[in-house]
Amino acid sequence: MKETYIFTYGTLKRGFSNSYFLDDAIFVSSAITCEKYQMYPCIGNGYPFLIKSEKNHQIKGEVFKTNSKIILNRLDDLEGYPDLYLKEFINVELENKQIVKALVYFKNEETNPNAIDLSNPIIEWVDDFCY
Repeated sequence: MKETYIFTYGTLKRGFSNSYFLDDAIFVSSAITCEKYQMYPCIGNGYPFLIKSEKNHQIKGEVFKTNSKIILNRLDDLEGYPDLYLKEFINVELENKQIVKALVYFKNEETNPNAIDLSNPIIEWVDDFCY
């Protein structure tokens, strides 16, 4: 399998509650999205949703790489793909200014609209909560 870059922006980042899903992936760099999106916490603040249709901020996160189909399948399961999240490749800028195409999970905006806390837009997920 070809190597895949993964952009993480919430609980999959290093040190966060689901980071163990990427224990066998390779950390590449901190990163920021090239395009603008919006992030909101879910109701209860357990994890964030990245909203593709709202173009407000570049989102900070981390990039990992893997060639493991097992890791990618586990991420799909964790993210509730395709019901809760959809996935696609986007451009992200690494710390060294290199642009890479990375897999990201966006909130499926057609499902579970009441799961989003729209009163609390955020830019970065920090300490298993956000700012």
